[in-house]
Amino acid sequence: MNVEKVDLSASSYRLDFYLWFKFDPSKISLEEIKEFEFVNGFPTRYEIKADAEHGYLEYRVRGDFIKTFDFSQYPFETHMLTIEIEHKNLNVSNLIFKVDPSSNIDEKANIAGWEIGGFKATVTEHSYGGEAYSRLVFGLLLKRPMLSSLVKSILPVVIITTISLLTFFISPQNFSQRIGLGVTTLMSATAFHLALLSGIPPIGYLTLADRIMLSIYAIFLYNLSVSVYIMKLVDNKKIEEAQRFNKKALKMLATLIIILIIILTLT
Repeated sequence: MNVEKVDLSASSYRLDFYLWFKFDPSKISLEEIKEFEFVNGFPTRYEIKADAEHGYLEYRVRGDFIKTFDFSQYPFETHMLTIEIEHKNLNVSNLIFKVDPSSNIDEKANIAGWEIGGFKATVTEHSYGGEAYSRLVFGLLLKRPMLSSLVKSILPVVIITTISLLTFFISPQNFSQRIGLGVTTLMSATAFHLALLSGIPPIGYLTLADRIMLSIYAIFLYNLSVSVYIMKLVDNKKIEEAQRFNKKALKMLATLIIILIIILTLT
């Protein structure tokens, strides 16, 4: 098996692999064996070898497969790419698949942006009404490289947030600069958030990236709220009180960050 492409936005992946069947010709015919189908795709298959006498049929298969991916841990998620095969007509009373122990993935297989976490093949049963069919499932586990995901998906927004927090070291009298820096970095963080989610399809639940960004937005809200209150104190000529409040707010910031990290860990 070789993986040619993984398209997360389309929930599809393109595979190129060899598929073979070994069977007892006294119990089932070659033509019956050929009546199988791919449950989760419509790839092109090329017959390589068909030996009815010795019970062997081999194909080379290449094409796109579809699966609903789970993005709840994006951008640190793992995905299982599956190939699901059933017979069109024969139920479990007449045909049961068995896995060939020699089935495996090409050792030289390399997928850009992913690490191969393992390969497995299993046999399950799938019912249609009151009739059950044997289903052969090949699965290839993909996971994102941790360091690469951190650098590309987390580090930029951490830098943007750190820059925004420099407002606490700007004099309270320069409140316009404080607010300007906070708003500018907030817009940058929002643009990064949208760009980060552009690589996955629209989904109806929060990803890990969303939860991280919500925590980031909470920090921005805290930062801007502090700046606005300091601006109010400066307008009322309460400079010393504004400076004391700024120092107190900076200390409270550490507590806020710890609370947000705990919430992220628990969700």
